[in-house]
Amino acid sequence: MIKKNGNKRGACEVKIERNITVRSDGYAFRVRMMAHGVRFDETFHTLDEARAFRDRKRSDVVLDPTAALVLAHRQIKREAGTALVDLLKRYLEEITPTKKGEKAETYRIKRLMAFPISRTPVRLLNREVLTDFLAVERKQGKSENDLRKYLMLISGVFTVAVKRWGMRLDNPVKYVQVPSNGEARKRRLELDEYEYLIPALAKCRCSYTAPLVVFAIETACRRGEALALEWRDLDLTGRTAKLRETKNGEDRVIPLSTRAVEVIKKLPRPLRPCDGSQVFKISEEQLRRGFEFAKRRARRDYERDCHVEGKTAASSFLVDLRFHDLRHEATSRLFEKGLDVMEAASITGHKTLAMLKGYTHLRAQDLARRLG
Repeated sequence: MIKKNGNKRGACEVKIERNITVRSDGYAFRVRMMAHGVRFDETFHTLDEARAFRDRKRSDVVLDPTAALVLAHRQIKREAGTALVDLLKRYLEEITPTKKGEKAETYRIKRLMAFPISRTPVRLLNREVLTDFLAVERKQGKSENDLRKYLMLISGVFTVAVKRWGMRLDNPVKYVQVPSNGEARKRRLELDEYEYLIPALAKCRCSYTAPLVVFAIETACRRGEALALEWRDLDLTGRTAKLRETKNGEDRVIPLSTRAVEVIKKLPRPLRPCDGSQVFKISEEQLRRGFEFAKRRARRDYERDCHVEGKTAASSFLVDLRFHDLRHEATSRLFEKGLDVMEAASITGHKTLAMLKGYTHLRAQDLARRLG
C-alpha cells in the first residue's frame, strides 16, 4: 500500500468506480469513503488492492458488529479533539463558496473564529457554553441581531457536520433561546436630508457615488443589484432595467422613472456595450466610504446653516442613516405615488406581503392629506 496522499503534484484523478479514483498517469488508485461515520482515504498500487480494501471496509461494517463498534468509537475519539474552529474552517472551505451570500458569511465566520468559544471542543459545546457566550458578548455591546446570526451560523455548521460529514453530534443551539431579530428598521429620509445629502455625494472622490444613490432611491433596488447592473441590461427607450444579481436568485425587470433615466444618460457609456460592462463603475467599499463621507459633510453643512439661521440642529439628522435604508425610502415612495401591492412587489422583488410591509413606512401626515 502506498502512503496516504502520496500522489505526485500535477496529476489529476479520474473516478473509475464507486469510491475509487485513478491518477491520470496510472501511478496509483485512491479509495475515499465513509464507513460507519469514519472517513477513509488511502492509496494503492493496483486496482485489485483498492477494491479489496474498499469491499473489506464495507463488509466489516455490515457483517462484523465488533468492527462497527470499533469504528464508531474511533470516530467519537477523533471528534473529541475537534474544536468548533475546525468545523468552521471546513465549512468555510466547502460550504460557504457555494452560497450567494459568500462574502457576508465569510466575514461572519472569521469573526466567530476569533471568539474564545471557537476553541471549545464540539463534544463540550452545550447549552451552558452558548449561554455564557451570549452573556459575555451582550456585555461587550453586541446587538441581539448579531448574536442571533452567530447562533444560526453555529447551528448551520452542526447540521452540515451531521448530515454531510457523518459526524455524531447533537446540535446545542436547539437548547438555547435564540435572540429575536429585534425591531425592524423603519428609517426613511427625513425632512431636508435628501437635499443636503445629494450635493455632498456629488463631492465624493468617485463620481459614480451620487448617481448610484439617486438610482437606488428611484428604483428600490438593492446595493448589490445596482452594482451588478450592466449596460446590456438597460432599455432606455422602453425605460426598463433587468436586474440579474438579485437576492432570491431570480432575474427581474423593473421600470425606470424619468429621474432614473436622466441619471443613466449622464453616465459615460461605452461605444459597444458588452457582457461585463458595468454601469456604475464603483466597488462596494468605495460606495461605503463615499456614503459615509457624504453623510458627515452634509451634517456639517446642515449644522452650519442652522447656526446661521439661529435654529437648533436636530440630533438625528443623517446620523443613523444606512445605505439599505434607501430601499425603505424607495419602497414607501412607490405607494405614495399610488402603486398597488402587486405593482410595488414586482419592482422591489419581495415575495410575500409581510416582507413588503416591512419595507413600507408611510407617513401619517401624507396619508392625512390624501384623505382630504
